[in-house]
Amino acid sequence: MLDFLMNNKVYEIQANNQLSVILSQFDADYVVSIVDDTLQRQLNTFDLIGPPNAVMACEDLFKEYYITYPNEHTNIDLGRDTLYREIIDRICKWMNLSFNQAPNTDIYTLAYYLYDFYVAKFNKYLVTFYDKYLDAEKDQIYANFYLEDIGGKNKDMSSVYSKMAFSNDKSIALIVANLQYVLSHLKEMTIPDEYIYNIIYRDESIVNLLTQNITSMNGIFNLFNKILFNPYLYPTVITHIRMQIQMTHREELNVAAGGGQ
Repeated sequence: MLDFLMNNKVYEIQANNQLSVILSQFDADYVVSIVDDTLQRQLNTFDLIGPPNAVMACEDLFKEYYITYPNEHTNIDLGRDTLYREIIDRICKWMNLSFNQAPNTDIYTLAYYLYDFYVAKFNKYLVTFYDKYLDAEKDQIYANFYLEDIGGKNKDMSSVYSKMAFSNDKSIALIVANLQYVLSHLKEMTIPDEYIYNIIYRDESIVNLLTQNITSMNGIFNLFNKILFNPYLYPTVITHIRMQIQMTHREELNVAAGGGQ
């Protein structure tokens, strides 16, 4: 049954609904076991289509309990709060995070976005981060890493293809052509968690929610690099980053040409 929960890749809403039904037959320990199982797999596999958000599914279930048991709201609230705190604690344990609840923090909202970032879409957000970061810093990377000199010497097929695919953007073309070289040099950098959250969510309220309640002891960028430079995952992750950069570039060209209007 856990395989079904972890591998349902059809529609996220459908998956959440199915998970709600399943969870109704199990206790909080079972829900936590789903979180543990998902996080353990995440360290050894790389899939852009992650599992459904178990926190959302649980919240749907609690809403049903509110309606079904109108005289038990106090007990439901207690169970709800306990479960979300346990989920937060499990994620923090696996990802080496520190949780210090800020005043007026809604525990469900925090649990939801913590699960969204570090569990359900962690791999997807990793790829998104590198795509957006490399584009935002492309000119500086191009200059600091002397990609002009490297590009002039490199005549392999990947370099030729990259220059053709990004013919109107020399900086990103050479970054993609030398992606492994660029990423290996970037890994020593320090990038604030807040910067990464902003790239992903572009919503100040979400960013503040995470930064005010959660501290990554090693830093999110180091977590990303731990996945990226895992020798078993590296070829897959590099391929996804390269493909995402190319897809983003095509979308931008389409919008510039009027196709996105």
